[in-house]
Amino acid sequence: MQLRISCVSAREDLDTLSLHKDHHLSTYGSIRLHWLIAEDEADIRNLVAMMCQVWGHQPMPFESGQKAWDWLDKVEKDDYDDTLPAFAIMDIRMPGYRGDQVAQRIRKMDKLKDIPIMLMTAFVLTDEEREEMMESAGVDIIINKPLPDFTDLKTIIDNVIDKRQHAETGNSSS
Repeated sequence: MQLRISCVSAREDLDTLSLHKDHHLSTYGSIRLHWLIAEDEADIRNLVAMMCQVWGHQPMPFESGQKAWDWLDKVEKDDYDDTLPAFAIMDIRMPGYRGDQVAQRIRKMDKLKDIPIMLMTAFVLTDEEREEMMESAGVDIIINKPLPDFTDLKTIIDNVIDKRQHAETGNSSS
């Protein structure tokens, strides 16, 4: 594996966000989704959380895979009474549990098993590594860092959510 490092200007991205504040409602209309965001890099976690809010949704940020895992423990024990996430975006490499490990656990939980899951990484994965991780972890997509620009990322996320919703609708009508 190779590591790709790129400096992302959070200020430029936030300026872009402020220019697009009216462009926040997607195909979900006025539905406010909760997003599980697990990312150990504070700048990226905060940027994704900000984008989530600009698009009209509620971020649920976690600073490590371990913290997300601990939260999943609460959900499994019915010790969490707030809204569950309808989408998850997680870094692959984080302290504690990796994003793909958290995704595997989500897929085994009745309450969360059908949510769309996106993983992100600064590492270059071969096609085989990417396909194996997507299959074993049950993720819908893996994207590379640096993250795409605001509009492209929104399009990618909308497509992942729409595809998962259509798959559920197709499965329920069979």
